[in-house]
Amino acid sequence: MLDFGDLLKKESKDSEPAIGSQRGVKSLQFFRTEDVRSLVEETFRFDGHLVPVSYPYKFKDIPTLVEENNSQLVVIDLVGCPDTLKECKQLSARLPAYLSVIILGDVDAISVIRELKSLGFYYLYWPVDKIELAEFVDAVVTRHIEANSLHGRRRAKRIGVIGLRGGVGATLLTAELSWILSNDKQTSCLVVDHNYLSSNLDIFLGIKNREKRRLNDTETGGEIDPTSAKNLVTRVSNRLDYLALGLSDERSADLDEMTELVIDYLAPDTNFILDDYSASVGFDIQPKVLLKTLDVAVLVMEPTISCLRETAAMLSKMKKLFEEPDYKRTVRIILVLNNHRASRFNSVTQAEVEKYLDVPVDIVLPYEITVEEALLNGTYLSSGKSKIGTQIKNLCSRIIGEEIAPKRKLFSFARSSSE
Repeated sequence: MLDFGDLLKKESKDSEPAIGSQRGVKSLQFFRTEDVRSLVEETFRFDGHLVPVSYPYKFKDIPTLVEENNSQLVVIDLVGCPDTLKECKQLSARLPAYLSVIILGDVDAISVIRELKSLGFYYLYWPVDKIELAEFVDAVVTRHIEANSLHGRRRAKRIGVIGLRGGVGATLLTAELSWILSNDKQTSCLVVDHNYLSSNLDIFLGIKNREKRRLNDTETGGEIDPTSAKNLVTRVSNRLDYLALGLSDERSADLDEMTELVIDYLAPDTNFILDDYSASVGFDIQPKVLLKTLDVAVLVMEPTISCLRETAAMLSKMKKLFEEPDYKRTVRIILVLNNHRASRFNSVTQAEVEKYLDVPVDIVLPYEITVEEALLNGTYLSSGKSKIGTQIKNLCSRIIGEEIAPKRKLFSFARSSSE
């Protein structure tokens, strides 16, 4: 017998959605003022979309809240922001590629609008009335649904860590950067091992008993789809994946082509792709190929004459490529000088390096005797407060476009003018 009393006692979360309610796209909004919050909520409600969950705008909280709410669309209020473009660039590095982002701002400049479009953001100039906002939101929701495949989505930024000689620390830096991006910066990251024979990248990432993935006959025939591409990666954490293919009968160059195909499928599902191009890879690293695929090239060198010559040759080749009229891609070059041995083993100084290369060194990693002990204990250098850990964090900040905070002076010995 049906008990109407029991039905009335049921919690609302157990009931079916009300008739006519929309499941739609899960949305969030981050507001600075109550006027923006109320208009956005009213507009979504007016147009029949799910009303977004609203939070006050706090930059550091956005990635976590997007992840916790499984959001598909986010509306961000940047009205009154001192530097809208800079804020959006830093947001782009932290938000999932599948997320549709609407920026409300008060900057009326074509250059800014174009830059935001290149980031994959939708921009609407504020103030705006409800009808205009409703039409804009409806168009974005429609595009989001249509673009739920791989087309039209923002793709990952690709960072290549290039060792200009074996043993200069490219693999270590790749692992450290992946830890900072996935933990401190709360972004998703795919680490790619381009050494198809052997490497220590899996150890640096804390992966135990991980053999490189050998491809079967179907996969070596090029029959890779998005689903099989995802099956080739190892999950390190909820924000970090690891791709490491291994040689069977293929050549390294052939396997590199397969790696690029897999990356192409995985790129829309992550924020960053970190390529470990240590000098021990089994194929020739051509600058032209690197500059066609990378957004940021991190060149890692040591303070020795031989490595200095290798660095000069690489920079010379890259410079010639940039001067070609048909070459239009913008690739940032970051030069890292790694003092991974005691100074008595160095054959050149930083000043000599910069004079010979005629470019400044961007990041200098100091020698620290405790590094080996930390690595043996499975501790990330970036997780502590060491000088080398601080510099690696500064490198990460440069990569994602953050300003590096100047060193704070504990004491000042300057005399006042009254003395």
